[in-house]
This record gives sequence, C-alpha cells and structure tokens, in this order.
Amino acid sequence: MNKTYLKYGLHVAILGGLIVAGFKYLSGEEILAALGSFDYRYTPLLLALSVAYVLVKGWRFIILTQPYTDLPWGVIMRAYVAGQAATLLPGGVAARAGLLNQADVPVSKGSVPVAFSSGMDQVVLISGALIAALWFEQGRTPIFIIIGLIVLLAGLLIVPVTRQFMASTADWIAAKCGVEEKWHGFLKAVPEVFTWPIIGGGLALTALTVILHLTILYFVILGLGETMRLSALVLAYILPTVLGRLSGLPGGVGVTEASMVGFMTSTSDIGSNTAIAAVALFRIVTILFAALLGALVYFVGWRGEEEAAASSS
Repeated sequence: MNKTYLKYGLHVAILGGLIVAGFKYLSGEEILAALGSFDYRYTPLLLALSVAYVLVKGWRFIILTQPYTDLPWGVIMRAYVAGQAATLLPGGVAARAGLLNQADVPVSKGSVPVAFSSGMDQVVLISGALIAALWFEQGRTPIFIIIGLIVLLAGLLIVPVTRQFMASTADWIAAKCGVEEKWHGFLKAVPEVFTWPIIGGGLALTALTVILHLTILYFVILGLGETMRLSALVLAYILPTVLGRLSGLPGGVGVTEASMVGFMTSTSDIGSNTAIAAVALFRIVTILFAALLGALVYFVGWRGEEEAAASSS
C-alpha cells in the first residue's frame, strides 16, 4: 500500500468523520431543546463512561490484534481510538487496518481484528435483542426477521454448492478490485484468532461495552427527569442499534435514532419530545464525543509510520 496515499487518506477520513458527526449531531431544533432541558451535573459521568466504552473496545481490539504483531499494546490501543471518527464514513472502519499498516502490520492481517470486532458486536447485540424481545411483543417481529436472515445466510454457507459459489464470487470481486492476494492472506490469518481465550475474552468485553452504553442511556434519561424499566431500556437500545448496523449506513445514522425514539415511546411513559432529546444527547455523548476523542488521539498522539520504528527501538 502506498504510504503517502494512506497517510493523506487517513487525514481525509478522520476529518470527514468529524464533519459528518458535527452536522448530524450539533444541528436541529431537537438538539437545542435537549441541551436546554438536561441536568448538566451528569455530564462528567457520561463523558467518563463514553471514554470507558472506547477504551474497553480498544482492549478487545488489542486481544484480536496481538496474534499478528509484537507491537506494544499502547500502539494498538492508539490505532483503535485514532480511527474512531473515520467509522462515521462509509467503509470507515477500514481506517483502523490502515493505521495498523502504518505500524507495519499487513492489511491482510490487520483486517482480521477489524472484521471480528464488528462481528462480535453483532453477536452480542442480537443475543441481547433476543432476550429483550421476550418481554415486549413490539420487538419480536424485527428480531425474528433478523434471525431469519441469519439462518438463511447460515444455510447458504452450509450447503456446499452455494458456499462454493459465494467463495468464487468473493474471489472474483477481490480479483477485480486488485486485492486478491490480500483477500487470501486475510482468509489464512483468520484461524489465528479462533482460540477460546481470544473469542471468549472478546465476547466478554463486547458485553461490557453494551452495559456501558446502557448505563449512559440510563443517566441521559435520568438527566432529563425521566426513568425507564430495565427491560424497556435494553430493548430501546439494543434492537435499534442492531437495525442501524444492518442498514449499512455508517454508525446507523438516522435508522438508529428513529428506532430508539419509537421503542422508547412505545415501551414507556416517556413522551416523544423527551425521547427525541434523550436520543440526541445519547448520540452526542457516544458518537460525537468519541469521534472528537479519536481525532485528538490521531492528530496529537499518533505518529504514523514512525510508530513501528519507535516500537522496535
């Protein structure tokens, strides 16, 4: 990969993610209304929880990356956090593989922790949505649709003919994009993370990140003078987050917010205006603030190509 193109591509991705976050989460009447009605005594706690969320995800990224490199854990953590803003752009999660590549981790190997991070998020969130749907009929239809799609995909992978067709299609696409060698390198690298300590530890940390986000949402609602039952809170966070991720939109923008408002108002006594304010504040704390934190780490604490040399000295 051309290091110069990578360097400036990462600059553009980080700045682009910040711009997207700013326009999305700092504009609109609902944002002003939310900021005007919130009890700011909860702000330090919410920001601390948001930082903890990013660091726990970074810890998981370290566990998933260590089979492929001898880099110090601090470098891997900074690579993860520095790529936070870029995730708000289409395909922006790949920025983390690019950051690792600057530290001399091949893209084919650096892509494995990126892919498994997203996969673990989906596994834990869908499992949580299944549990939450037991309490609320409103959540059963969408979660059953999601499960049906997963079963269909699993069935296609199990049947030899369709599995071979999908593998051939993936190879064809990789060849057309000029990344066939990297694609095959990725497939060869995947088995290295299939150990009980790595998979088990990664899933446990993923569950912890979900708990941290639920805690943030709880205190945001409390700061607006409202409360929600735990089961309703879980459903209002987990299912919209799953739907947002499956939408293919970066950060689930639009889909997640609308779904959260809908589930909050249908499973509790919270009014629509308060629900809109709560979701707006929640996304500011968890998305915009995290993007700002990541940009700060990238522009101040990330040394680019010097990371590998500094780590080996």
